[in-house]
Amino acid sequence: MHQKLRPTHHVKATIGLALACLFWGFSFPASKALTLLYLKEIPDVSSWFAVGLQGTLRFGIAGIVMVILSWRTLPSLTMRETTQGLLLGLFGGVGMVFQVDGLAYTPASTSSFLTQTYCILVPLYHAVVARRFPRPVQLIATVGVIAGIVILSKIDWTQFRMGRGESETLLSTVFFTGQILVLDAPQFFKNRTKMVSSVMFLSTALAFAIVSILSNRSFESYKIAAGIGQQFYLIAILVIFCTLLAFNLMNRCQKYIPASEAALIYTLEPVSTSLFATFLPICLSALVGIQYDNEQLSVGLLIGGGLILSANLVMQIWGHLPVPHAGETPAPTTLHPGDGSR
Repeated sequence: MHQKLRPTHHVKATIGLALACLFWGFSFPASKALTLLYLKEIPDVSSWFAVGLQGTLRFGIAGIVMVILSWRTLPSLTMRETTQGLLLGLFGGVGMVFQVDGLAYTPASTSSFLTQTYCILVPLYHAVVARRFPRPVQLIATVGVIAGIVILSKIDWTQFRMGRGESETLLSTVFFTGQILVLDAPQFFKNRTKMVSSVMFLSTALAFAIVSILSNRSFESYKIAAGIGQQFYLIAILVIFCTLLAFNLMNRCQKYIPASEAALIYTLEPVSTSLFATFLPICLSALVGIQYDNEQLSVGLLIGGGLILSANLVMQIWGHLPVPHAGETPAPTTLHPGDGSR
């Protein structure tokens, strides 16, 4: 009997996406700490300005670093690499803008729950457009992920309503779904990660810069922000771990994994975020001089996180599908005499 083995590049890509989710776990407490720092140090500034400024710095610095690292090969940037980078920057940037604005009008727990809608939207897209319907193992894993997120988010259904915040959060997941599908597109498979990431980071920074400029009331705000020395600790965390490492892993690894499977792997991010939120806020508070309390480790976190991890484990053991443009072909299920197999 022939044993179907998982391709090595798929295993490495899965580990890479899981690591990206781990690094993104830093982003929520670090971003919130940076927003609190801006609001504390800059009087009469809106949260929109704080979010726009930190996004511009985060992705702008990351983009400059990528350009420096890619300087020798930058002249060979292709149209396909530019197109993919712009699409990723557009979908990711606009998605984050809607997500942040939605947070102002809905509880964080509700936003966290709704943001994971892309784990449903991706297989739905394939079912409608590509007529590729979810398999039983995928449905089981998706149900497990949704159940875990509901528990993890502590969503209060008595307060749930489809208002502006909920609508914008759902709209953001449409753009995040687009980002996942762009990485899944076969025509972009041979694109170089450094080239794509360079374009992506700079275009995302531009989206945040527009938000910062439109929400700013005076140039004085930028002068005050430039003098806040503590911000650079947080920006360093966001640039190194949450952007350069996480997004390069995403851009490099996701093309070896089917989009529907990748969408489920990405749900490890709220698990990572919840774990870091139990101890990192108080450390960041001491580092930059703000008031930001730790979240409590709860039974809900253990159960919800356990369900999400279990669902992803089910997909990895029983749910893998070959990725033709990555050089994978379905392994034979039977062994015939004389076929040369060992």
